[in-house]
Amino acid sequence: MAANRGIASAIEDCYDAAFEFGRWPVALQNLADSLGVTSCAVRTHDNTHPFRSDQSKRTRPTPDSLEHAEFTELWVENARDAPDPHPEREPLLPKSAPCFTVEDEISTPEERRILPYYQEVARPGHREFWAAVVFPVKRRKWVLSMYRDATKGGPFEMSEAEHFLRVAPDLARIVSLAEKIWDVSLDPTLTMLDQFNCAAALLDSRGGLRRCNKHADALFGSGLMVRHGRIHAADRESDSRLQRMIQMAVKSPQDGTFPAEPEVVARDGAYWMLAEIVPMTSFVRDLFNGGDLLLCFTDLVSHRAPQARLLRHVFQLTAAEARLASSLATGGGIDAASARLAIGRETARTQLRAILAKTGTHRQAELTALLSRFRASSRC
Repeated sequence: MAANRGIASAIEDCYDAAFEFGRWPVALQNLADSLGVTSCAVRTHDNTHPFRSDQSKRTRPTPDSLEHAEFTELWVENARDAPDPHPEREPLLPKSAPCFTVEDEISTPEERRILPYYQEVARPGHREFWAAVVFPVKRRKWVLSMYRDATKGGPFEMSEAEHFLRVAPDLARIVSLAEKIWDVSLDPTLTMLDQFNCAAALLDSRGGLRRCNKHADALFGSGLMVRHGRIHAADRESDSRLQRMIQMAVKSPQDGTFPAEPEVVARDGAYWMLAEIVPMTSFVRDLFNGGDLLLCFTDLVSHRAPQARLLRHVFQLTAAEARLASSLATGGGIDAASARLAIGRETARTQLRAILAKTGTHRQAELTALLSRFRASSRC
């Protein structure tokens, strides 16, 4: 039970870190200590994301545990001549997330004896043994990479899967929450709730609505409503699921467990939004100036495109190029965009080359990542 309490306390620290990035090193080190590993780091398989697995060209701080910083520097220093096999090989394993992966699934004993990474990075850095908890967050796979040496227990074993996988559900919620505010420019004139680029509402200890941001307010009358001081879904079955989730969160014991799983909300017969509840730690409650539960809604069907007018002004695009760029920002690729705009495939490709040149990007994935920032700002 002591170990369970330690993990619960570390998870609570990670929830706090989702709201204040500078708390990640200590929070993740507490998580590493509670799990019995030397250090850990959070990464994603998405190569367009700042927290991608390959950090050889870092542009910003990453969620690393306190004792992982020195090893990360050693890793980056040797990345070219002693490449790490984990970021390349782990995504190729035939496993569905959430899952647990150990070093023996990545490399052979002979490779660990001769490959430069193990000789020049892992052993000198006292991180000979590696394992990962892989968990999904929306359309991305995220990884909690964990490291230890002989003094911490030696190689990871698959028999330890249950021990490590217990943190996967909370990590998925924490990253989902953190992604909503990682890229937000904090404005001191706004309350924390208003800084969310998604619909968010604060609930009291009974599940009643205390206040919500403008994104949530815009949903009322369009699939959601407030009745008797509570948020309800217009769809009857969706509302049953939503109320059940809220009640489970309200009744959740204060021991680190949180049984309220996310639920979907339907509108016009189709799934429309994902509703999820985040528990409020004392630190987070102070940030929000009260509230006991944070209810967030994520749009599942429409990735709102940045306005073509905005893109045309910022990047000096033609009207046709701006329309294509706006369409590409919603995903689906060049073929889907050309069909949506009723233009020929070759015409779209010609326009795409011009857009890449004007935006200073080189690949469509890089362009989409750039445009997604404008998509976020256009929702505010």
